[in-house]
Amino acid sequence: MYEGTTAWAQWMIVEPSLEQEFKLESEANAIKEDDQHEEIAELCARLSKQNWYQQQLIKQAAEHIMHLEAQIACMDLISEIPDAPWWRRLFRKA
Repeated sequence: MYEGTTAWAQWMIVEPSLEQEFKLESEANAIKEDDQHEEIAELCARLSKQNWYQQQLIKQAAEHIMHLEAQIACMDLISEIPDAPWWRRLFRKA
């Protein structure tokens, strides 16, 4: 499925385009230059909560993906056993 030892997580690396990086920096600088500190504090609090929920979602998704990949790997191993139950042999690779 994945070749090499480091390629398995390659899809999780975020590589923004140059345009995306400029936009992100522009938005960050606009926040830094704003004089309304109460609104900035509220924004930071909301972003902190949102970040926590997103981290949990990503963690759960990665765990679920690993669980599914482990199930597939086990099904492949069991289907290679000659005396495996008939229903396990259905999952043999063609």
